[in-house]
Amino acid sequence: MTIANGSVSTLTAAMPESIGDLTFATKEWVDAARDILSDEVERYRDQLQDVGRHSFSQVAHNAPTHLHVGNTLAYTVIFENGGAEIVAEELPDDQCDMKMTGDHSLMSNMARLVFQGKDPKVLDAARNRLFSLGRWQMFGTQPPETVLHSIWQAVNDTMAERTMPRFVFMTPEWVSNARAILTTRAQSEKYRDGIKTVDFTFSEEFTHTPEYAFPDGSHGGFWVRCRQGKLTVGAGPLPEDSQPADMLTKAMYAPVVPVGRTVVANMTDAEKEAQDGYQRVAFRFDKELNVRPAEQTQPSGRGPMPPDLGRVFLPLHDELSKRTSGELPSDYDKSIPSKWGDPQIFDRHPDYDPGLLRYDEVDIYGNPLT
Repeated sequence: MTIANGSVSTLTAAMPESIGDLTFATKEWVDAARDILSDEVERYRDQLQDVGRHSFSQVAHNAPTHLHVGNTLAYTVIFENGGAEIVAEELPDDQCDMKMTGDHSLMSNMARLVFQGKDPKVLDAARNRLFSLGRWQMFGTQPPETVLHSIWQAVNDTMAERTMPRFVFMTPEWVSNARAILTTRAQSEKYRDGIKTVDFTFSEEFTHTPEYAFPDGSHGGFWVRCRQGKLTVGAGPLPEDSQPADMLTKAMYAPVVPVGRTVVANMTDAEKEAQDGYQRVAFRFDKELNVRPAEQTQPSGRGPMPPDLGRVFLPLHDELSKRTSGELPSDYDKSIPSKWGDPQIFDRHPDYDPGLLRYDEVDIYGNPLT
């Protein structure tokens, strides 16, 4: 995948093609990992008989707020007495041989990296990039027994398929999720005949993008071109040769981020009320900048999105929100007005810690900010 300045994403190259269905370190994720761990322990039963106790925990702060589970998710694996167990909790430091703590979005993406079948240089580059983006805390050492590495590597690679990535809003890697969701639905038997005559172009474009996410100064967003049921999904503004769009949203980046990553199906009444209040203030015409923060238009004049194509798009907002990281541009740029920069209760947990990310020092690709 091409990212900023024409570079290729080693991060997505080290991941499976799937976009997952489970949030990293949730109870559901741990339950799924337990089944795989049990199978691998049975495979290596004889080699585990003489292995001593070893335990490790992973602790992920800044968990997605739509889960309503607090700000932290954690899991622990314990190898002991020839067996193994995984639980959805953090082990105290004095009972743990190894522990890693970091930002949930980075740890989600780390859990997506596949060891077997990937070029080790690509894998190393992906790991190094993720480590460079966060302020991680780690202690302890790897166990000397190679069988434990083999077992957990098998669990990791299988769970990588099911773990949802969490990318920065409207970046090319984030758009890869939109591409997977829309093209899969468009090709399904349920929807493909309904859109086989549809000719429609959709575009969302975001200006005033943060340097950490768009270091080349480009606009964010994505576009979808449907031609007789065949979908093309691209990152960034709609190319000139595809203009004009039939449906266009053009907006400033910072005001949209909080509402752009809500999981509507999971919102409480209080969160919906808070979102309504935010939108009334955030999307008013800005007299100082002489601009409306967000506008929706139909440049081609050909009318709204056809209903059959709309059904393909229907789950897109919530599914993308589940796969979006939690930072705000204002975490790293204090010039953003409070009406667009203050954290919102419907968007993230009050204990969210922006200091776990290094976007004040590096961009999302690990390059130092100028």
